[in-house]
Amino acid sequence: MATTDPNEILKLIKMLTPRALPRLEYLSREDLTLTNVRDGGVRGDAPITGDLRYPAPAEYPLGAENAHGEIEMLGDVEATHWYADADGITWHFVTAGDPSNEPFVLVHGFPESWYTFHNQVRDLSDRFYCIAVDTLGNGQSDKRLDLDYRYSAIAASLGTLLDTIGIDRFNLGGHDRGSVISDHLLNVDGMEGRVLRYVRMQQSANEPHGDPKPPHQLFAHPRFPALMKWTGFPRLAYAASNYRVEDIAPEVLRRLDHEVKFNGVAEASPRQFDHTSMEQELEDRHDFLFARMTMPVLFLQGRFDPGQHPEEYENTPDFVANGRVQFIDGNHFFQLGAPDAATAAMRAFLTGPAE
Repeated sequence: MATTDPNEILKLIKMLTPRALPRLEYLSREDLTLTNVRDGGVRGDAPITGDLRYPAPAEYPLGAENAHGEIEMLGDVEATHWYADADGITWHFVTAGDPSNEPFVLVHGFPESWYTFHNQVRDLSDRFYCIAVDTLGNGQSDKRLDLDYRYSAIAASLGTLLDTIGIDRFNLGGHDRGSVISDHLLNVDGMEGRVLRYVRMQQSANEPHGDPKPPHQLFAHPRFPALMKWTGFPRLAYAASNYRVEDIAPEVLRRLDHEVKFNGVAEASPRQFDHTSMEQELEDRHDFLFARMTMPVLFLQGRFDPGQHPEEYENTPDFVANGRVQFIDGNHFFQLGAPDAATAAMRAFLTGPAE
């Protein structure tokens, strides 16, 4: 699907063109360099949890930096980094909360990692066992280029991961491309009846994606990894573009950049766009994926997303028997820009009936 279509290039320029100048604290001398990709390497002095409930993987994926069982504090909440081998693929994921509580599995989009949900992992861990994954090709999960990066295959592998770590029935949350993966997870053999509730975020539903559309064909171009390695990617998108997070904290912006600069992400992450199109995704939803949404579904959307407009969701509940739509006063990345409102909406939905 490689393309040099000028329209695709124009889409990307429009998407990343700053609508506001980044504040000085968002800029650094590093911006004068071409790339800030790191080689990786797990440090040996990391604080490790005393509850090693999951076995260590045979080896760490390319670019990994956190140790298996490493503790990271999200505010005053203890989160733990894990790796698990599932059907020949090594996944990285982060958990917080009591493992005996109802699980809430969170699946990020592009260009993101588990960290896009760090506010929700922290704040919902009082009630749920939060499991935020790095999807294949992203963060610290497997990035081998010979893996199957079709969304249906990623979903099947995610299902195997959940089986491997003993997660049976669970709540599900997907954002952006993570919603596409999550949709397909509902269609994986053996998954019927296991998803209790589904929070589906920032992804088109029964209508085509509005304008401006993301340049998915350009993301699949062989030269796109060079842009992903640039030190200004994705900080320009998060801090100044049409999709910016208003008043993003500099330390959060640095961490978001850190998460997409693990060695191998730039080459592997865009491979998900080799096998898809928004037209095919829409057709799949109408052909069989909506039919799999038999659980309560919350279509949670940012009211001010430049390309996904509220009117596109007016009839969405007609296609999902137990679905409803709710808007957050935020942009595309509302889980970062309006975290309290996003978390409150999730909590209210997840504590409701599961049928």
